[in-house]
Amino acid sequence: MAWPEVTTPAYLWSRGFLLYRDVKYLHTPGLIGLLALCFRVFGPATAVVRIFALSGPLVAHAQVLVETRALSIPRRILVSAFFLVCLFVSNGNAVWPSALMAPLALPLVRSLTRERWRRAGLTIGIAILLKQTAAYVLIAAALVLLIRRRARASLELSFFAALPYAVVLGAFALAGAGGEMLRWTLAVPFQVQEVTFGPSLFTVSMMAAGFVPLVIVLARGKGAGQAEALWLLVVAAGLTLLAYPNFLLMQTIAAIPCLAVGAARALTFRGRLSPAIPAFLLLYTVSRGIVLAAGETFDGRVLFWNDDPDFNAVIERLRRLPETARVHSELWGNVLPRAERLPPGRIWVHPWLRWYFPVEDCRARVLAAARAPGTVWVNYRDALPRGERVGPYAIWTVPPSPPPDAGAARESRVVPDSAAQNGSDQKE
Repeated sequence: MAWPEVTTPAYLWSRGFLLYRDVKYLHTPGLIGLLALCFRVFGPATAVVRIFALSGPLVAHAQVLVETRALSIPRRILVSAFFLVCLFVSNGNAVWPSALMAPLALPLVRSLTRERWRRAGLTIGIAILLKQTAAYVLIAAALVLLIRRRARASLELSFFAALPYAVVLGAFALAGAGGEMLRWTLAVPFQVQEVTFGPSLFTVSMMAAGFVPLVIVLARGKGAGQAEALWLLVVAAGLTLLAYPNFLLMQTIAAIPCLAVGAARALTFRGRLSPAIPAFLLLYTVSRGIVLAAGETFDGRVLFWNDDPDFNAVIERLRRLPETARVHSELWGNVLPRAERLPPGRIWVHPWLRWYFPVEDCRARVLAAARAPGTVWVNYRDALPRGERVGPYAIWTVPPSPPPDAGAARESRVVPDSAAQNGSDQKE
């Protein structure tokens, strides 16, 4: 799943736009920067998106396999199945910060267990660069240390967790966008009113059930085993909190390696209740796997990238434009990176994320640039009543002298000057 609010900023950054100053983006720059580098080196191809999306989960699964070497083959298969089902139920193959964060979870647990606070802090800091809400992990770990009266360790952990952000902030300041980075990563998240999704009772129950083996390990562990179980639980809980306040399972992907290792540790227990643990894991994995299989098409397409033949036709049409043509898209899809075109002016904000529009007057500035003669507008036909028709879409070029009614809009039909607002409404 290639989310447009991630892939388009990365593409624009790879083509000379600067994040935060030119491309308005709410989260820290780690994911966008890595994807921009891939686009710069290999181009914005479907294969690049697919490999990038799978890289984090593949590394995380390899780490889980290393942790299960002591188990029998059937039990290793069970743990891997548990990991993969949880991963794909949570859309773990998405281009999203939590998916790329997954390989950091187990190294962080290892550092915390061995009391290597500097390394643990840097690992948390890298996670914060992927998405700033990874600070929940820092808060959880620091609280545990304070409860244990390890104030110095808590301070050391926190200091090194802040270093990666500080270094990157310095780099953006040198590029002329330090203030913008601070605003969009620290201030704007508390100013805007995003769409939020509340969790269902079933989803919360399934998530809680995934913690059961880890809780059992913590309750029955001793010595180093109990220390590891504690940090597995703390890191998993902190990474699960990334789902607040916009609750989507996709936000919890990074916690899955900890849950899988907790399941593996639980399978090593011996006693009267030991047969119940693999039975529980098998039931949990099979039941969630059935739900997953029922809702997936498994056709190999990359959603929001190459999943719609009509949209692909629009992309092919835009690719035939002159290289100097600038495209203003009001669609949800990845129009700019797919067509390898740039927007007019030096500013971009996703046209459907309207809660960002008042910040820095970014939406008004985007529309002002898009009114420049020769700009190509792309939208749905019912929102752009003039122009060339391509399936349900329309392509229209701003003329050198717009007609007198170019700014007029009707409630049910939108012309370019205000098409963006209705584009937002269509999403809802």
